Amino acid sequence: MTIREFSLFRIRLSRRPGLGVLTLVVFLLAGLGGCEKMLVTKDPGLKPIQEMLEEKLPPGTPRSNVSFYLASQGYSEEAGEKPGTIVTVIRKIDTEKMEPVTAKVTFYFDANGKLNTFELQRTINQPIP
Repeated sequence: MTIREFSLFRIRLSRRPGLGVLTLVVFLLAGLGGCEKMLVTKDPGLKPIQEMLEEKLPPGTPRSNVSFYLASQGYSEEAGEKPGTIVTVIRKIDTEKMEPVTAKVTFYFDANGKLNTFELQRTINQPIP
């Protein structure tokens, strides 16, 4: 939308009191609706895993890049329960408590194979193979 078109649009809205505010709210909500947001874990032990994945695999990352990253870190993929998902188990050491933390991570992709979000779920710690 050009400045001239926006000015004409604004003039039309100014003739209808209250409609301008409603239109502004609709535009803002539409703009926010397109933003992808990762699910936030409440488990403090899983925060380091979440932060690592958010940094390395932001929303919009192609599925092939997610698979490559997981393989490069030594994490094997498991069959997802739903189509369009990748599941893996990530094990990290909680540096504050000096204890291992293991999470089952499910990555969700859109129809174009781009990462939408991921979900972390704490699992039982298993020995490192």
